[in-house]
Amino acid sequence: MIMIVFSLGLCFGSFIHVAYYRFSSEQSLFEYFRAICFNRSRCPSCQHLLTVWQLIPVLSWLILKRRCYYCFCKITYRCIIVEIIVAIIFMAIFLHRGIDFKSIFLMLLACYFLLLGMIDFQYYLLPNFFTQPLMWLGVLCAFFQLFNHSLSDAMIGILFGYLLLKIPAMLFYLITKNHGLGQGDIKLFAAFGAWVSYQSLPILLIIASLLGIVYFLFLRYVLNNKSLKFIPFGPFLLMSGYCFFYIL
Repeated sequence: MIMIVFSLGLCFGSFIHVAYYRFSSEQSLFEYFRAICFNRSRCPSCQHLLTVWQLIPVLSWLILKRRCYYCFCKITYRCIIVEIIVAIIFMAIFLHRGIDFKSIFLMLLACYFLLLGMIDFQYYLLPNFFTQPLMWLGVLCAFFQLFNHSLSDAMIGILFGYLLLKIPAMLFYLITKNHGLGQGDIKLFAAFGAWVSYQSLPILLIIASLLGIVYFLFLRYVLNNKSLKFIPFGPFLLMSGYCFFYIL
C-alpha cells in the first residue's frame, strides 16, 4: 500500500509541476484551466510533443538522463524535486494517519499549497481564483460541521484575519508609501480564518513571519545576496497554515 501512495504522490507532483509551469500572471481562470487540461506536454526547448513514457514521473527523468529525447536539452531539476516532495508528503501522511477522509484532504491540500507557494515565489502573486475558493470551502465545511469549527467561528475568523493584516499594511503604506504586503497575502490569511480559530491566527502569523525572516537572513547573509530587498510572504503563510490545518 505504501508504494501505491508513494506512486500517487509522484503522479500528483508531476501534475503540480505542469500546473505551475503553465501558469501566467495574465491568465483568467478559464484560460489557466484550459492550459492545464487541454494542452499536450511539450519540450520547453524544441516544443516537440512528449509521448506517454516520457512523462512517467522520476523514471523518465532518469532514463533520459535529464535530457530531452529529441533535442537533448537539459531538463530542469525542479520537476523531479516537486514530484519527490509530494510523494514524501503523501507517504508521511499515510504512515502517520493511514487512509481516511482527513488524510486525503491533507494530501490534496499539500498539493494546493505547494502550487500556490511556487507561483508566489515566481510571480509575487496569489491569484484570487486560488485564495477565494479556499475561503468559501472553509465556510461550507463550517456550515456542515465537518470540522470542529462553527459557521460563526468561520465568519469571525475571516474578518479578524483580514483586519489583522490589512490594518498594518495600510499603516505601512501611509508611512512609507510602499506596499509591505500584497492583497493576495491578506486574502490568503483571511481564508485561513475560515478554517482555524481566530485565537490561533496571531500564532500562525508569528510562525510565518519567523520563517520568512530566517529565509531572508539566509539569502542576504549566507548566500550574500545584498541586492535582496523583499521576499514573497505567501509561501511562509502557507507552510505555517498547513501545520494548523494538520491539527484541525
